[in-house]
Amino acid sequence: MSKEDNIKKALEEFQDFTPTEGQIEKIETLKDIYADKSDEEIFFEIIRINEDMEKEMTEEEYEEIFEKLNSIRPLLNEEQLQKLDRILYILGK
Repeated sequence: MSKEDNIKKALEEFQDFTPTEGQIEKIETLKDIYADKSDEEIFFEIIRINEDMEKEMTEEEYEEIFEKLNSIRPLLNEEQLQKLDRILYILGK
């Protein structure tokens, strides 16, 4: 599968995603909270959030998040891919 095909597939998976007003507000709040944080601080927070997600979600819902993360790979640059790989490694995925 070519990179172009991967990009098309990733975009197709998100074409029906329409965030609610509440989700948009939450994203904006998170952006403001984490704007001045270091990568290390953000990674520690991701670990904490992951632990909460594992407790609150079904196994299927939890695994679906990681499938979606992997599906956006074609849209990321090299630095972003390295950060994603680091996060997934830390989380054991």
